[in-house]
Amino acid sequence: MTFIASVIAKKGVAVIADSLATFSKNVVTYEQFMDYLKRKQGNANSNEISINRNEIARLFEKKPSHTTDFADKLFQFDKFTAITLAGASQIGSKTIEHLIQELVAVNLEDENYYSKSVTTRVTDFCRFMEEKVRACIAVKEYIGRSILLFTHYEPITEKTIIYRIVIGKAVVQSIEEREWKYVSYERIPEDRYVVSEGQDHISKRIFGEKNHSSLDFIPCILEEIMEDFNLPLESISSVYTRQLADKIDLKLRNKKGDSEIQQSLSKLSLQQAVNMAYLFLKLEMTFQTYVEKIPTVGGVIKIAVIDKQGFRYIIGHNILKPY
Repeated sequence: MTFIASVIAKKGVAVIADSLATFSKNVVTYEQFMDYLKRKQGNANSNEISINRNEIARLFEKKPSHTTDFADKLFQFDKFTAITLAGASQIGSKTIEHLIQELVAVNLEDENYYSKSVTTRVTDFCRFMEEKVRACIAVKEYIGRSILLFTHYEPITEKTIIYRIVIGKAVVQSIEEREWKYVSYERIPEDRYVVSEGQDHISKRIFGEKNHSSLDFIPCILEEIMEDFNLPLESISSVYTRQLADKIDLKLRNKKGDSEIQQSLSKLSLQQAVNMAYLFLKLEMTFQTYVEKIPTVGGVIKIAVIDKQGFRYIIGHNILKPY
């Protein structure tokens, strides 16, 4: 897990990422194993019980085991674009960092690159990653899930455009064609001035940042209602479910408190955006010290800004003298 964020200012955008990489192992605790033995023994007086291999295997859970520092999760993609990474950092034998650098080299040789729209650049990026994912799946049949924020600043219009890219999530593009996509993307609405991913549970609750995935509970509520009133589930279409979720989301967005917060966020200076991005990350880092889990956010903090001068790092990119 990690923390990445983009905070939009009036004339620029601040992007931030930590450098802590968390590795997991399949483990079973002593308490879990003893509970299993008690269940198997039941009321029998004998010390001998029959252990099922498949049942033992199901006891194991993937949990964080250790961390490493200095994992790069913030990259310059072009003069006015940054990419930040949360989740799995590799596709096959190559890191996502290496693949980004590979595509950047290709873009530098393309004379028409800067004439392409931001949407086209994102599409090209996803197509490139899709090819790498498919090649990996053909060999290993598994990839980890990654989320990237593609943050672009347009110097002429002074607008920031952010895309959320998901790698490793299989989505059916067409029911008829049955063509699976492993890389998908969506454009973040322009009224969101703070966009974060990874270990961002606290920051999502500050300043009213919306988490659209929370609306996934709508189908569950509908199922419960239909069951309680003995109504056939097939009478509710998926289109209606999505429309209902959108209506609820719209009402949540129009709450007075949220609109006032959004209005305040729209006036941030670039320095304030940098400060806010760092504040969110520090909140996550500080809060994790109060829970009994392996820290998942920390290490060297990288911050960069993009404005009319282009992309440039603020901290975290230089080698420092030892303490």
